[in-house]
Amino acid sequence: MFAAVLCTVKKGKGCKLVLSKKTKIIILCVLLVLTLAFIWGNSLLPASESEKLSDTVKEVLEQVLPEDFFQGDGSDDSNLIRKLAHFTEFTLLGMELTLLLWEILQYSVTTPLLAGLLAAVTDETIQIFIEGRGSSVRDVWIDFGGVALGTLLIFILRRFQNRRRRRPHAAYQQRHKA
Repeated sequence: MFAAVLCTVKKGKGCKLVLSKKTKIIILCVLLVLTLAFIWGNSLLPASESEKLSDTVKEVLEQVLPEDFFQGDGSDDSNLIRKLAHFTEFTLLGMELTLLLWEILQYSVTTPLLAGLLAAVTDETIQIFIEGRGSSVRDVWIDFGGVALGTLLIFILRRFQNRRRRRPHAAYQQRHKA
């Protein structure tokens, strides 16, 4: 795998890491499997364990965030943390799916979105069979929103990256003025 990693040195520019297409696909597949294992692993936790984990995350966030961030009686805080965690996890999943499927299928937007929707539906289906947990259409939409955001972020980053590549450097423009 490391043989596929090439390092090219351009005059005075330093080292630029270039990965082969096969290496990119392997790395993205590993990241995708790890992300899905994390998401679905958390869905396999009973409600009591999930609640404890959310409370632990809340305690950490209370140390970092402003004092008045969590207002009210705190009864919905764990639920909010879980929803934000799902949204964030699925945003990462959407980014990984988009990068992977763009390596394989070029620039298809619908394929990563459909794959992310399938992952969200699978996640909610897992929860049907876990003690104290349940499935929710609202949660599928939250998860899918994360996938859509991840796909959008990669799309925007690629557009920005491609625009910068096409634009000649300022030094080149100054030398070749009409």
